[in-house]
Amino acid sequence: MKTSNCDISIAWKVQPAYFKVNRLAKRKELKLPPRPRILLVRFSALGDVVQTLPILPMLRERYPDAHIGWAIDAELVPAIEGHQMLDRIHPCHRKRWIKAVKNPALWNSTLGEMRAFVDDVRSVNYDVALDLQGLLKTALLTRFSGAARRIGFAHGREFSNFFYDEAYINRKDYFAHHVLHIDHMAYLASVIGCEQGEHKLPLPPPTESTREKIDALMADNFSATDAILAVAPGTQWQSKKWPDHHWIALVRRVLKETSLKILFVGSPADAQLAAHIVSAVAADTPPGRIVNVAGTTKIQELYYLFTKVQAAIASDTAPLHIAGAAAVPHLFGLFGPTASKRTAPIGSADIQIFTTEGSLRCQPCHKRSCPLKTGECLESVYPDEVFNALVQAIPQVSTLLTAR
Repeated sequence: MKTSNCDISIAWKVQPAYFKVNRLAKRKELKLPPRPRILLVRFSALGDVVQTLPILPMLRERYPDAHIGWAIDAELVPAIEGHQMLDRIHPCHRKRWIKAVKNPALWNSTLGEMRAFVDDVRSVNYDVALDLQGLLKTALLTRFSGAARRIGFAHGREFSNFFYDEAYINRKDYFAHHVLHIDHMAYLASVIGCEQGEHKLPLPPPTESTREKIDALMADNFSATDAILAVAPGTQWQSKKWPDHHWIALVRRVLKETSLKILFVGSPADAQLAAHIVSAVAADTPPGRIVNVAGTTKIQELYYLFTKVQAAIASDTAPLHIAGAAAVPHLFGLFGPTASKRTAPIGSADIQIFTTEGSLRCQPCHKRSCPLKTGECLESVYPDEVFNALVQAIPQVSTLLTAR
């Protein structure tokens, strides 16, 4: 089953009225000053951080002189570093602190780091804190921040709602399959006066070193006339992983029947999978048709790299959302355990979603591993369907097939 951008845009249009009818709130009538200090709390993960970026232009349009800070996991700081709409970043070293729990010798220093992190946040004297993640760890920070208004979701995950002054959007509405998650966050911003509308997704601008590295990579491996398909096969959740044999079948057909060049991308954790797929098709691969940079690009390098390709394919993971933010002309998403309309990418002109939603009673399950041990939701998304969509979407591919 394939869905289109049309389905998603309808969900955006109905959102403001939808939440006004269904919100739960404990609202304090505290007005913000003309130049407010606003804290965003979203620690992780990379794909979710990218999905949160539309909140920045919302805030800037309403409060152009605001001081905006963001509390985020330290390893994800590069995802927002240098953003023109952001004034301050508060890195949180959660992973290091969690590891330190096992070593009593590190407890004192770790507690000192944690206090320093909270003190760094409190030193700004934020007027309002928006918890855009809605878990205990992020809700606690809004409480410790000292902000006069602490705003979050009313869904009650990990009892997070007990730490806010104002809580909106109950559990049923928050997990509704047909509601784009970005709209949940946008609604919290609307509580402090921001207007809801079509989402803008500005990425941080690339640094000079990033431009030089990626421009050199592209010049060394591609010509100016090449049509490039970026492939991101890796996932953090095992249940989101499109089967290897499907990736291999799709890549083989692209190599055999089109002029597309294929660029494998991903994190260091994805490098082994990318290498496996490349190796599996090696006998069918003409020289220069595949370039594998999975595991070799940093976050902002991946941002810039996606601006150089004509199409991208990925599961519901960070590369899919980054590709949308980078406005890749043709974007293809493979959805299994997650609701395709809830976490759909935005930004690209042509977004096509492949899912078996509606045909399997267990979907979407939102589980990291398949409860039935079958992986049927992604097993039943077939390579031929994705390939046919590529042929229809990219002129260079259609031209080649017509000539044959």
